This record gives sequence, C-alpha cells and structure tokens, in this order.
Amino acid sequence: MPGLRQLLKWLGPLRLMLALGVLVLLVLRPAPGTPPVYAGWDMISTLIFPVLVPLLFMVLLLDAIMSAVQLASYPGERRRYRTVIGVSLGMALLVALWWWPYFGAILR
Repeated sequence: MPGLRQLLKWLGPLRLMLALGVLVLLVLRPAPGTPPVYAGWDMISTLIFPVLVPLLFMVLLLDAIMSAVQLASYPGERRRYRTVIGVSLGMALLVALWWWPYFGAILR
C-alpha cells in the first residue's frame, strides 16, 4: 500500500477535489425524511446537495472506468491505476450507502 504522499500524488488535484466534494456531501447530508426547503440557506442542504449526489456518484464511476482504460494502456503503472480504481469505487460505495436512507425516505 502506498504512503499518503504517494497516494496524493497518484490521485492528482482533480481527484482530490472530487474526494473533497464527496466528503462535503457525506458530512452535510440532511436527516432522512427532511422536507425540502425552497428558500434561504437550508435550500442548499435539502435541494442542492441531493441533486449533486447522483452526479458525483456517476463521476466516480466514470473515473473508475477511465482508470481501467489507463490501466490497460500503461501496464507499467498497474499499481497506481488499481489504487485509483479502488479509491473511486470505494468513495462511490460510501456515497451510495450513506445517502441510501435519505433517498429511500423520499421514494416512500
């Protein structure tokens, strides 16, 4: 397993910003069953963040797919791209599991 410095280098700035966005979505999830607010600052957590969740989820999956393409193209960097795929899929799984109760309450 690479060290933290090596992992940050392998991820690069765009993936780090993506991870920061995921972290924000994980921390600021509203409670399941919270009604949407259509004005004021509460609109961000009840309308904007739930809209961003599927978008970031799909971007994480796309990043994993593109890393798999890079893995096939550059066999000398197998360890790097396997790590990136694992991080992307792990974050996607974490987002899906953490937000599942919120979206489940909406669909009921």
